[in-house]
Amino acid sequence: MAFAGAALSYTPVAVWIAIGVVLLVTFRHSNSTTVLRVAALFLATWALLATTVLVWVLANGGVDGAMRLLGAPLTLFASPSPVIWVVGAIGAFGVFLAAFLLSQAVGRGFLALLPLSPVPWPARLPAPSGSTSLLEFPSVRAEAFTFTLLERGGRRLFRRHDVILVSRGLLDQLTMEEWVAVVAHEFSHLCELDGRYLTFFRTLARMMRWDPVLAYLADSLTRREEYRADLDAVELTGRPRALARALYKASSVPARAPLGVAAFLGVGGRRGRRQAVERIRRLVALAESGRFPEEPVD
Repeated sequence: MAFAGAALSYTPVAVWIAIGVVLLVTFRHSNSTTVLRVAALFLATWALLATTVLVWVLANGGVDGAMRLLGAPLTLFASPSPVIWVVGAIGAFGVFLAAFLLSQAVGRGFLALLPLSPVPWPARLPAPSGSTSLLEFPSVRAEAFTFTLLERGGRRLFRRHDVILVSRGLLDQLTMEEWVAVVAHEFSHLCELDGRYLTFFRTLARMMRWDPVLAYLADSLTRREEYRADLDAVELTGRPRALARALYKASSVPARAPLGVAAFLGVGGRRGRRQAVERIRRLVALAESGRFPEEPVD
């Protein structure tokens, strides 16, 4: 009986490892919606473990408890207490709720504080379904980003409101072909629920900057989704060079320039610019592959 109880106490770790294996498989072979949902389960289990460890440390003398746990990590499971796991679960839920509310508040803040004006949807792209807003905001930089808000209304208790924000600088600096390619890229993010999940993951990672698991997963998912959205945009427009040119213009901002919202969900900063170089390289390779017709110069 004691053995069964001890084995049961390891269940959260076993579940976390199992979900991690599933995530590794889906990361390479599944669509984005599946990957993001599995990642949410992985992070939820990880948050449960992390907050339970924190509760255990605080309940066992703080620093002394931390040193004891570092020396013998399995101590956490040696004498399992349901109360510690319950408190840890409540803490994990609180962290997730705070990240969700913060991501929603930031999106609503953009809509409330920025002087926005509607932009016509490009006729060359499929019409968005549901409630989708394409809005311009004043900024001299070439920026575009997406997010999803939950709002009351309709037949359901909540409805999705997908938002694509584009800067005045983007409209001024890009040609029509480049502009359409950018909107296609952002539209792909919305179609694959990046505006819902990926925004939340990055918010959570920023809240928990000291957590390397969150940081690594958020960065890996962002990189994966950017490459995928680029491919989707090219399939929609047939213009890989147009998107490559838009990326180059968006990432050619001096390093000393203040970072506003990162264009294309992550072109800002040194890491973002390195990623932009790789994305441009992939797009040029697509253009030279012969899969798409020669692009007109506009």
